[in-house]
Amino acid sequence: MQPLRRTQAERRASTRARILACTAECLLERGYAATTVSAVQERAGLARGTVQHHFPTRAELLIAATTQVVDTRLEKFRREAELLQPGRDRLQSVVDLAWRDLNSPAFFTALDLWVAARTDTELRDQLVIEERRVFTEMRRLYLEVLGEPYASDPRAEVLVEFTIDLLTGLSMTAMLTGTLGEREAVLRRWKRALAVLIGQLPSEELLDGSPLPAALH
Repeated sequence: MQPLRRTQAERRASTRARILACTAECLLERGYAATTVSAVQERAGLARGTVQHHFPTRAELLIAATTQVVDTRLEKFRREAELLQPGRDRLQSVVDLAWRDLNSPAFFTALDLWVAARTDTELRDQLVIEERRVFTEMRRLYLEVLGEPYASDPRAEVLVEFTIDLLTGLSMTAMLTGTLGEREAVLRRWKRALAVLIGQLPSEELLDGSPLPAALH
């Protein structure tokens, strides 16, 4: 029995998906500036006219690919959340989860897009929508990962926000100038600060450089 031939609509959808996947890969690996129509065409193994038939301009191509990049980041985030070790303090685990996301190629791609969007109105409008989506979903997952007793603690959501903001800044700084040791020291200090803020450690231990108690690992 011969396989069914795909319809023109199916072939068109498949080609479009291939172009967007290759654009997202190019953004992740090479950055915004190097993601040209030619680079995508070459990666996809398609004629330039085929790419431009689906996306007449580079701006349209990159705007559409932004959604693909966000989906990649969310999927990786969900997988990382599923791999968190049982038995660890969940608030401390959220710091590790957030850092892996905010120090990943997908996040650095988002940074590229943010910078480009400063002067590109079309890209900015689309990026605002997609960033709102990724932040909403990640905050939901963070609180889901926390579970009880944190989920019903009114302080938890604020501490998650603080964690995201602090680690975003750390990632942006460390991308150019930070060393591994410096980053790890900040993460340790923030984990200890969270333990103090949530009431697991007394405030006088905030500046203590010793490791966290085993119960908080």
